[in-house]
Amino acid sequence: MLDKFKSEIRKLGWQGELYKPHKHVALLAGLKALEREGFLTSRIYFSQLFKDDFSNIFQSLSNNAGNSCRPHTPFFHLHTSLFWKLISKEGKQEELDKVTTIGSAGALDELVECAEVSDEFLEILKNGELKDKLVLYIYSCLRENMKPQISMTESFERMSFPSSDSSFSNPFVSYLNSLQRSGGCNENALAESQACNPQFSSIHVEHPLANIIFDELSGPDDKHIILTGHAGDGKSTLALQVFKRFIGIASGSPLKKPMNAREDMPGVSIFKDLSERNNDQDQDLLNELVHKQRRFLLVTNTGTLLDLIKNNSNHFHDEKITLESKVLDAISTETGEGKLSLGSVEFRVFNLARMDNLGLARQIFEKMINPERWEVCQGRSCKEGCPIYFNIDLILQNQQRTVERIFLAYRRMYEYGTRLTIRQFTEHLAYMITSGLEYADIKMMQQNSQRPLVVEHLFFNRFFGDNGHSADIDASPMKAIQEVARQGFGERPCPMWEHRLWLRSSGKTFDFGVESCKVDFNKLREHGARENSYLGMTPEHAREQVRRMLYFLYDFNKEEQTFLGQYLNSPTLLKWRDWQLYDNQLGFQEKTILEQKIYHVLQEHFTGIRLPEGSTQNDRRLYVTLSRRRTEVRQSAQVVLAQIDWDSIELRLNGFESASGETRYDLMLYGKDRIDGVDLMLKIPFLDYVMMRHFGELGEVLQSSYLERLDRFKAQVQKRAASGADSDRIMLVRLKTDHTFRRQHYAVNNNRLEVTDVL
Repeated sequence: MLDKFKSEIRKLGWQGELYKPHKHVALLAGLKALEREGFLTSRIYFSQLFKDDFSNIFQSLSNNAGNSCRPHTPFFHLHTSLFWKLISKEGKQEELDKVTTIGSAGALDELVECAEVSDEFLEILKNGELKDKLVLYIYSCLRENMKPQISMTESFERMSFPSSDSSFSNPFVSYLNSLQRSGGCNENALAESQACNPQFSSIHVEHPLANIIFDELSGPDDKHIILTGHAGDGKSTLALQVFKRFIGIASGSPLKKPMNAREDMPGVSIFKDLSERNNDQDQDLLNELVHKQRRFLLVTNTGTLLDLIKNNSNHFHDEKITLESKVLDAISTETGEGKLSLGSVEFRVFNLARMDNLGLARQIFEKMINPERWEVCQGRSCKEGCPIYFNIDLILQNQQRTVERIFLAYRRMYEYGTRLTIRQFTEHLAYMITSGLEYADIKMMQQNSQRPLVVEHLFFNRFFGDNGHSADIDASPMKAIQEVARQGFGERPCPMWEHRLWLRSSGKTFDFGVESCKVDFNKLREHGARENSYLGMTPEHAREQVRRMLYFLYDFNKEEQTFLGQYLNSPTLLKWRDWQLYDNQLGFQEKTILEQKIYHVLQEHFTGIRLPEGSTQNDRRLYVTLSRRRTEVRQSAQVVLAQIDWDSIELRLNGFESASGETRYDLMLYGKDRIDGVDLMLKIPFLDYVMMRHFGELGEVLQSSYLERLDRFKAQVQKRAASGADSDRIMLVRLKTDHTFRRQHYAVNNNRLEVTDVL
């Protein structure tokens, strides 16, 4: 079905021998718009979101300032393709039929209600695999058509190549490239291909769950194991690890042939993917589960598991809706481990999607950059001009700092709700090292009269999927790179460093401290300060690269580390990291300061009143009031629904253990006395919000999921603390001009209103 549209897509943008990328870019922006709607509609509106998507994609592909970036033109002209149709405004169809081109966005808005893709095209988009292939194909068309038009940055240091005809190529580079989609050779991205690959052991990391699962299946209990998670989470690799232990093969040794859909060993069976089973044998499988003839490890996704259990509910003597609820509860636990009882059958359930996988990803990266992988390059003359070896050498010279900073960025993403799978991590990390380059690509660079800049292939640029000034079209579809772009890393300026880097003299006094990059760092600073002008690279691009180099490579002293928090848009992430590494207890001063700031934000949320930072409350009570959720309206007098002393809340740093045995420490508010058992976990997004409010950043907003937690906490406090309220009178709090609260009781006595101040 996809092939039908490929030739149509390839022709987009060509006018004789001239190619313009605008139609392809508009199509990509349209796919983003449909994806936001979950592909539930075929309509694409010429909205501000569409314009922003078009502009972002277009600017990432072109540095030519003369190249027009007007989205209305391709939005209109795509109607000449088979899959794109324009829907006119009411009464404008006849006028639209007569128009052959569109002059402005306003003219388009007057005539066109929206665009609509064909039903066949929408069906392709609903299929995740076909959609990904379509996006890759569009990008490949862009890459192929734009290559002759890409301009190179001038005047920076370029790669130098020794005169050598050596055809040597490190096989590990090819293996890393096979793990990523850059270049289209990601044949080893799936676990099935890794099982028999001898190179797999060079990056394989033992999963901590493997021992737990092996011991459970080998132990005396009659429990089966269900292993679930997202595609790419490493379920099949984990099952392979357990399988090797049962058959006595070392974890680093490849199999002679791939695992079967079902592997039987004495007393134990492993389904490496339950969706690959023979459905005709379901009754036999269920009988084995119920009668506990064997112990099973079932690797499955949620849908397949639910279908198996619900379609055979008679085996478990329960209603379908009850069975579904039990399964969903078991896979939804915070720790990633649950228990599932279906009749007499007991399962231990592990959901990899609920587990923190950053530790595993870090170990994989450390194995990728292990000097043993690169020993074959030592003594080769070609290493002097190899951008991959230069990259590895730079990382290894600064390994502890570099790896820590890379995974701090990933941590920020994870804490704010972006969880990458192991497959997505591996793809991104491999790309950061190789940029998708093979020996033939490097050989071509050597023969090219205009060789690439040294910084173009370095990891601190490739982390973002670009070369410092232009996006890598091959890498753009990577999930990790798309998510990195959404974080806005480096967009929040750090005034002290901005002044130090740009507003003083061009800065020969600043020592970057990384010898291999010092020359380019200083040139980028000069360009970023607008002292020099280099064709193809704007001062904005130069400044962005300088910030990247500082973040990933510079050795900040303790007083300078605010730059890291600003760069990551997370002022409390470094403190959270320290809680994990060094000290699991809060100091008295640290605890007092945090309590003051948290109390301030909670009081604002509970009352709907903006309180200036530094305002003091003598009574230190937390009020839940009847208020409107409109901070722009001054609500100086409010009815009190509940109140508690702040002493009834304790702030503690508490450890939580995951299913794999790892412990993380988070701040918790624990209720005491009347609100005993009413607790609130304070994760990084909330703590960041608290700190940013403290620094006066009023535009900061909490994630909707965290607002729901706060509202739930507020409701629990109100329910507990209001139980002892006096029903004969009401209390009001008034916000005084000094931003403290005045409490007053109102009561009716003998038809008279009595008002008294509460001490």
